[in-house]
Parts: sequence; C-alpha cells; structure tokens
Amino acid sequence: MKRLLLVVMALCMASAACYGPFRLTKKLYAWNGTVGGKWTNEGVFLGLAILPVYGFSILGDAVIFNSIEFWGGKNPVSAKNVKSIQAGEDQAVLSYAPDAKRLRVDRFHNGRVAATVIFEPGAQGMVARDGAGRILMQARTLDSGLIRLSDASGREVGTYDPARL
Repeated sequence: MKRLLLVVMALCMASAACYGPFRLTKKLYAWNGTVGGKWTNEGVFLGLAILPVYGFSILGDAVIFNSIEFWGGKNPVSAKNVKSIQAGEDQAVLSYAPDAKRLRVDRFHNGRVAATVIFEPGAQGMVARDGAGRILMQARTLDSGLIRLSDASGREVGTYDPARL
C-alpha cells in the first residue's frame, strides 16, 4: 500500500510538469510574519516547522494546488479574500482581489443589497465607485504626503493628514 501511494504521488508530481507559485506556503509564511514581534514570529515559525505544518503546506502546494493551477489555469488558494460583518439586520461583505488591488464592499439590509462601493487604483490615486461604476470619490497622495479627497465631479472636498484618515 505504501509503495502504491509513493507511485501515485510521484506520478502526480511528474504529471504537473510545473514548478508552481506555492501560494499556500507563501500565505502561511506571510501570516507567520504578522503574528507578533520577531521573537513571537520565530517561535510560531519553529512550532509550525516542527509540527510539520510547513511540510504539509509545501506538499499540498506541490501535489495538489500547483497541479490544479497547471491543468485548470486557476489556483484555488489564490481565490478572493472575503470577510463578512453582521450587525442586526445589516451585513457588510468585503471582497478583496489582491491582483487588482481592488476592495468591494457590499452592504445588505434584510438580505438585500442596499449599496455597493468599490475601491480601486485610479490614474492619480484611489477611486471609490458605486455598483454601476460611477465615481463617488477620489483620493490622491500629494508630494507633501497629505491626501486630497475629491467628490464625483472632481471638486476638492479636503486635504488630510494620512494619520487623521
């Protein structure tokens, strides 16, 4: 049985014929860097290495996720990041697409979409659009480091210190 498992694993790895991006392992590593200070991060890293979380992550990437991306064109680990916040009858769903650097916020009331705002890079900074694609607001960082906010028509609403925003 062990020999059969080794043969199947070798065939899976050989059939993928691609090095792959190892997205799961990179996400695990990035998360490990956000846990705390350098000593906390080192402790978590050693724990994940000893337990062998990193080993399973690399194996999952090599055998499963990179092969899926090679044959299907899309890696399931690179799916959008989605968060949901519930407060009574209201709900906000935040969807972040890292490749496009785009954040979509959908507000629901009683299960129905009440509003949508999409934040994405624009020609001169960040742009906020409604669900139909109309510009709601624009933000541009000035040479001084201040952020200038403009309304939909391009009129300046104000200039703010980033710490204040």
